[in-house]
Amino acid sequence: MAQWMKTIAGSMCILTLLLHLVPDGRFAKYVRFYAGLVFFLFVIHPILALFGDADQLEQLLELEFLKEEYYDLESAAEGLSDLKNEQILAAYQEELERQVTEIASAYGLTAVTTELTFAGDGYSIDTVSMAVANPSGEDAQAAVEKAKNEITGLYLLPEGAVKITWNGQD
Repeated sequence: MAQWMKTIAGSMCILTLLLHLVPDGRFAKYVRFYAGLVFFLFVIHPILALFGDADQLEQLLELEFLKEEYYDLESAAEGLSDLKNEQILAAYQEELERQVTEIASAYGLTAVTTELTFAGDGYSIDTVSMAVANPSGEDAQAAVEKAKNEITGLYLLPEGAVKITWNGQD
């Protein structure tokens, strides 16, 4: 509890400092808005921890940041249509593989291998195959299903295009 209070007091001091450093006018409202969001997260985290939902909030935020990264990456790829070469394509595919692996880890899964197959243009994912280390806990199958659904929904893949296996199970 003492650490939580120190964190809130420190964030209030930083917020005050930022508001004094930013000239009045066009940027002050943005600083107040984002500082308010951060302050809200600081305040709500311990409250959610009492109900056991703090991990879900962190997981949700992490997945939303990944979605935003994907959309940014997708729009950047569209803007680079004139510069499509092998290096850009390889970097794009590596980034998508990293994102898929990160989605799995957000659900508590440790990816051993991740393989993506791409459509003819090289920018659209056709299938995702992933082998994960033995998931632990009673909710292992639920975590695998949630990860499959998240990957399927985020990358707009058809049903059955994502396969996550462990110990030969599907």
